[in-house]
Amino acid sequence: MPTEAKAAIISGLVEKLRRSKAVVLMQTQGLSVSEQIDLRKKMHTAQLDFQVVKNTLLRIATHEADVANVDKQLNGPTAVAIGYGDESAAAKAVMDYVRTSKIVTVKGGMLGKVPFEAHQLEDISKLPSQKEARAQSVGMIQGPLNQAFGVLSAPLRDLVQVLRNYAEQQGATF
Repeated sequence: MPTEAKAAIISGLVEKLRRSKAVVLMQTQGLSVSEQIDLRKKMHTAQLDFQVVKNTLLRIATHEADVANVDKQLNGPTAVAIGYGDESAAAKAVMDYVRTSKIVTVKGGMLGKVPFEAHQLEDISKLPSQKEARAQSVGMIQGPLNQAFGVLSAPLRDLVQVLRNYAEQQGATF
């Protein structure tokens, strides 16, 4: 039975995991204090909750929250970045830091109830954000519609131009 302090940590993690859309597990062992502060700032700027947590507590929290099973990724020191908004934004923020750091490594994580491995995070980080995906979808729909409008309105526009030219030849003014 966990102590009251550990039970509070577990309940906090369970609440965060239930609200989360993306969770990234990292190993940050070997970072200096200033590097840890920098990592926390970057995660906060990306609107991610970041904390170092004991594997046992995280294992219990994932089971209680009924999210993806990441037990096999919980070995060694574990830091957790939890994102509540756009899934790809969380992956991008973590991968941006991992690329610049020689020490931090990704263990894996989860998107909702779907676990992912460390190598899959790179692909997830390359996905467009929800806003970008929506904009691309609208552009894909809007382009052909504009072309269809142009094709359908061209004969009418040409007729109007012919009538205008004829009226001008007859001396009419507009």
